[in-house]
Amino acid sequence: MRGTKERILLEALRLFARDGYEAVSVSEIADRLGITKGALYRHYKSKRDIFDCILARMEQRDAELARDSRVPEGTKEEMEDAYRTSSPEDVAAFSKSMFRYWALDEFAALFRRMLILEQFRDPEMGGLYQQYLASGPLGYLTDLFAAMGVPQPQKTAAEFYGPMFLLWSVCDGADDPTRVIALADELIDAAAARLKQERSKNRMEPKIITIRREMEQDHRIVENLIRESFWNVYRPGCMEHYVIHKLRDDPAFVPELDLVMEADGRIIGQNMFMRAEIRADDGRSIPIMTMGPICITPELKRRGYGKKLLDESLERAAALGCGALCFEGNILFYGKSGFTYAREFGIRYRDLPEGADDSFFLCRELIPGYLKGITGVYGPPDGYFCAEREPEEFARFDALFPPKEKKIQPGQLTH
Repeated sequence: MRGTKERILLEALRLFARDGYEAVSVSEIADRLGITKGALYRHYKSKRDIFDCILARMEQRDAELARDSRVPEGTKEEMEDAYRTSSPEDVAAFSKSMFRYWALDEFAALFRRMLILEQFRDPEMGGLYQQYLASGPLGYLTDLFAAMGVPQPQKTAAEFYGPMFLLWSVCDGADDPTRVIALADELIDAAAARLKQERSKNRMEPKIITIRREMEQDHRIVENLIRESFWNVYRPGCMEHYVIHKLRDDPAFVPELDLVMEADGRIIGQNMFMRAEIRADDGRSIPIMTMGPICITPELKRRGYGKKLLDESLERAAALGCGALCFEGNILFYGKSGFTYAREFGIRYRDLPEGADDSFFLCRELIPGYLKGITGVYGPPDGYFCAEREPEEFARFDALFPPKEKKIQPGQLTH
């Protein structure tokens, strides 16, 4: 941490962790820093302002740790798909990074000690203690495991979090914290192994998995699969089954990459690709591809089949000479297959206002260096908007499938 503002935060937190928040005055903070109260007030309006900035720093770092560990940083209601697609390995990696953060990062460790000291003196501090160190993390892991289909999610959450909670205190008094960290890693790995075993105990995995090109006789099966997979996910009902029905005749469609996944002879997933372009700022048109809809049958989601299908799809696209892929999706899932935010390549999403959230817009180079030195704008092929352009034809097509109830649900993009 550098700069006067950061030094004030850290020194104040050191005093709060030692003496308690209420016992520390602004004068004491200024004295420890060797500055006057007036100089301190040029950076922060009050002791409460300092405390609020400490809280903001902790909230920001919490979200960064979750994002870096590929687990959802929002609530279950806000990020239902991300909760469902998390894996035991993701949770173990997140737990290890959180243990190190709260044990070894000076700012976080001081914040933790302050909350332990103050939790019974002040209701607000007690609430923050629960939020950051007790019921908050336990509840988060419980929601995560429940979404992953774990039979006893709270028990499993306690198995993950309990050792961490205990070993933070052990680490505080240890001469050699590396030994405590090694023990925490061992206990987290053991809990993750039990979780994987529990999840696989009562389910039969398909014996033979194949990925092949879609054939004409597969069309209605695939369309129904897509409809079941996307129903009420992004909007009440869905349009994706109509979109693929129309895209098969689109000039940008890539038949060689129209793929289905079979499990023991039954179609359980699909993916398809379209030719697209980046309109470079220097006037060039850079050929790329996009993909989707991609899906796995609902009863086999969160079991690794989606990633297997995605990774092989990308290998086949690369073999056809596709240099790069732009796509709209969730980084928590697609990041595991090499996608990153398109902004990191200098690629912008068409018609998206400057400063708007572009975290949905992802990109991956399939040929290393393909996008080097290129900046520009991407827009999805017009074929993806066929349902909006042809509402009556879409309604007639959807009526050919079994009736399903349309629902408004949290996390949908449009109502």
